[in-house]
Amino acid sequence: SFEKKKKLKKNYSIKIPLKNNPYEVLIGENIINNSKKKIFSKIKSAKKIFIITDKKIKKFHYKKILNIIPKNFIIKSLIINPGEKMKKINTINIFLTFILKNKISRNDAIFALGGGVIGDISGFLASITLRGIKLIHFPTTLLAQVDSSIGGKTGVNSEYGKNLIGTFYQPNLVVCDTLFLKTLPKRELISGYAEVIKYGIIYDKKFFYWLNKNVNKLLNNSSTEISKSIKRSVEIKRDFILKDEKDLINKRAMLNFGHTFGHALEKYTNYSNNLLHGEAISIGMCMASNLSNILGFLSLNNYIKIKNIFLNFGLPTNLSYLKKIKIKKKQIVKNMVYDKKNLNGKINFILCKDIGKVFIYNKIKKEFIEKSIS
Repeated sequence: SFEKKKKLKKNYSIKIPLKNNPYEVLIGENIINNSKKKIFSKIKSAKKIFIITDKKIKKFHYKKILNIIPKNFIIKSLIINPGEKMKKINTINIFLTFILKNKISRNDAIFALGGGVIGDISGFLASITLRGIKLIHFPTTLLAQVDSSIGGKTGVNSEYGKNLIGTFYQPNLVVCDTLFLKTLPKRELISGYAEVIKYGIIYDKKFFYWLNKNVNKLLNNSSTEISKSIKRSVEIKRDFILKDEKDLINKRAMLNFGHTFGHALEKYTNYSNNLLHGEAISIGMCMASNLSNILGFLSLNNYIKIKNIFLNFGLPTNLSYLKKIKIKKKQIVKNMVYDKKNLNGKINFILCKDIGKVFIYNKIKKEFIEKSIS
């Protein structure tokens, strides 16, 4: 019975008690099979399930989802090429045509099976189809399990920047199965830890030190530690969402620590494979910490600790990672101007006072911003 207990302990359920759209996040190994009842109780009146995934994920995980769907559902699949380049309004138009042609109804459901790109596209599609249909996330990357599948932000990119077209739309359920992570390339797994470390820096010093202590277990895919790190990340994100679901009072903006720099870098590298999202955010958080230090908010000692945790996880901390690309600092600053967090023409930065404490600040001279880009 001890063995049984140990097994059960790996599974977590976290409630996101939003007033209008409460839902649950399930975390654990093989949780898609252990939670069939719960999954299908969320879409009781659905007749059709539209599975959205990409070609790469289809190869590894599509069958796992098909195997849990009861025979009485009609299943339709939409499969795209992998990558950030698919995150555009054109993809949404193609999908809309397909699902409307297939006579989707208000009770039907979309299953989003994939990483952040699939989650963002599926969420946006679910929010605008018939003014809102059921949505269940099955995030397959660490990044999506701890970040993009939680909180209801949906969207696609524009030529002017990342996620500038989108909605807020909460899912009906999020199912984070750590088995999905076993097929992740090492680089993708490491990239996901950037967002996990972020939660420690912005909110929870203890978690920050726990991550640093457990680097090897986490990178070797130890199911127990990974589940714990996902659980804590989701809890922290939940706390920010409950304070500011629609990003109206600058509380939720704290979750974007490092993202002003990171998104500008992603745009600079044209959302290519040269720089994964987590890698961009890792460099971005080091730049934001550097800026916090230059402005006298963060001690040099803490700045070094922050830089070191990224190095311990094998994440990049500066622009030397992109040495193949000629980088103009002025262009990066220019890219920041289109950031969603900006108000009245000022660039809003999330800065760090201490590990576990961040704040918003926008009275920064351009020369300091450029100085922090290294």
